[in-house]
Amino acid sequence: MANQEEVQKKKEKIKEPDITFFHPDILEVPEDGSLPFLKGFKCKKCGGLDFKTDICMDCWGEEFEMIPLSRTGKVYSFSDIYIGQQGLKTPYVFAYVDLPEGLRIFAQLDGEVESFKCDEEVKLTVGPIRMNNDNLPIMSYKFKKI
Repeated sequence: MANQEEVQKKKEKIKEPDITFFHPDILEVPEDGSLPFLKGFKCKKCGGLDFKTDICMDCWGEEFEMIPLSRTGKVYSFSDIYIGQQGLKTPYVFAYVDLPEGLRIFAQLDGEVESFKCDEEVKLTVGPIRMNNDNLPIMSYKFKKI
C-alpha cells in the first residue's frame, strides 16, 4: 500500500513544503510564551560546553545535559552585507557574538548596516532571517542592540 502512495506522489509531483523554522537544534522558543533561548549542551563527563554535538571535543564523552544559554552577548566581529545570497533582502548584517559562557555563535544582527560596533552588547531575539522556496519567512535566532 505504501508503495502505491509513493508512486502516486511521484506521478502527481506533490511538493513538500519548505522549512519555516531554522535551527531547532540550538534554538528553543517555549510554547508557554516565555523568552526564547539558545541551547548549550554540557558534557556529563567533563563539564565541557558546546552547541549540539554527538561527541565532546574535550574528553570524547557522549552524554550531555541541555542548558539554556544567556540571552545577551557581545559582538566579536561583524560584516555589513550589501550584495547577498538569494532570499535575503539586502543590506543586512552578520556577526560573531560571544556569549558569557565562552561560546561564540554566528548570527544575523537585527538592525541597520553601519550601526554596529565590536564589543557592543546585544540580546537574543527571534525573527525572519530569509524567505524560503515557498516565499514564506524562515524564522530563527538573531541578535539586536540592547
